[in-house]
Amino acid sequence: MKNYNILTLGASGAGKTVFMASMFKSLSTQGEHGFYLEAEDFKKQKLLNNIYTNLIIRKWPQTTRRSEISEWKFTCVIKSLKNGHNFPICQFTYFDYAGGRFTDMDEEDYDLQKIIVKADAILGLLDGQKIQALMNNNNQQKIDDFLNKDLPPIIKWMSYSQAPIQFVISKWDLLENDNFGLKEISDRLLQIPEFQELVWHRNQKRSSVRLIPVSSVGSGFATPQPDGSMKIIGNSIPHPFHMEVPVSCVIPDLLEKEIQVNLKQLITISNKDIAENSRFNILLNNLLKRVLSFSWLINIVVNNLVEVLVSNILDDDNSDFNSNEENPLNGIGQEFTKELLKTIDNLVLRNIGKKVKADEQRLAEFLQIRDESVTEIKDKTTALKSAVASFLYISNKLTQDFPNSEIRVDQLKK
Repeated sequence: MKNYNILTLGASGAGKTVFMASMFKSLSTQGEHGFYLEAEDFKKQKLLNNIYTNLIIRKWPQTTRRSEISEWKFTCVIKSLKNGHNFPICQFTYFDYAGGRFTDMDEEDYDLQKIIVKADAILGLLDGQKIQALMNNNNQQKIDDFLNKDLPPIIKWMSYSQAPIQFVISKWDLLENDNFGLKEISDRLLQIPEFQELVWHRNQKRSSVRLIPVSSVGSGFATPQPDGSMKIIGNSIPHPFHMEVPVSCVIPDLLEKEIQVNLKQLITISNKDIAENSRFNILLNNLLKRVLSFSWLINIVVNNLVEVLVSNILDDDNSDFNSNEENPLNGIGQEFTKELLKTIDNLVLRNIGKKVKADEQRLAEFLQIRDESVTEIKDKTTALKSAVASFLYISNKLTQDFPNSEIRVDQLKK
């Protein structure tokens, strides 16, 4: 199985531990999301279950130890509705960087450097309670902590990676209760120069930056106190919101990243004749096979997009474009490449870059593919098709429900 490494960054109090427990609880059964997660380590599974159970009995978890980098490995599993068989399809490993250690870290933190190098996605958890203070401009201490302690190290370490980025706003119920929308919050964050700089550079490379609202406990479960703590309301029960979204966006975002890497390599081609059996032809054929052959020259067909992602996960031979070897494409027909890139850019990436508007028809198609494929599951490939359809449905539904969830500043002058 492919494993996807996800680095989780966030200051103490942002809610990373509760987020992990709530995500696992929400995805512990297949239910409406079309897939479920199993914890690889039984002790960690028990720990996450205990954290969530303690929430119900009005007990918040302890702060993660200062010296700790926790590792949580989950297997994504699909259950066939036809025969009840379970098919593990991939793994997600979350690295949770301790909040207390995080705000004081320096560039010689070699443990974190190693994780960043192999990260497939980086999740920055932003404390919704501090963003609430920022939006209302009513608690200077929280505002100062967010702007000067919490956000700078997240942005700094994200800038060292080319992996897709997710800014996850925790405690969304607080902001929703104050009637703040995601666009207002996105606009306010983009007023922070470092934040805008990070997003701007990612936009130039057509690399996604998502802003995802979540609530690990949901509305009506806890209320903020004058001292900054959160008091659990009596007789309330958690109703998590959007806990399935961050993990579901990882694979679709990586497909976009891979296409961009492929194109970047092609751009480096210089003038030379293309040999009939050259390495370039092999790589070019792979690119065309993986992108252009799926009807994207006319339009992005939902079913074909699912097939592309399935192929992307199953294909063990796609390391050519991503290797650290000397670029084998140097020295091949610039004029030919220019026309090829123009075609790909105009007819394919124009749609991918905009994520293709997630209208109701497209969502219905993703949902139909998922529901039909669940009944037809007989092996890993068919199970993977069902999971991918679920990922695409969830990520597109995020775009439909929150049109400003993808942050873009490429229209701004630097």
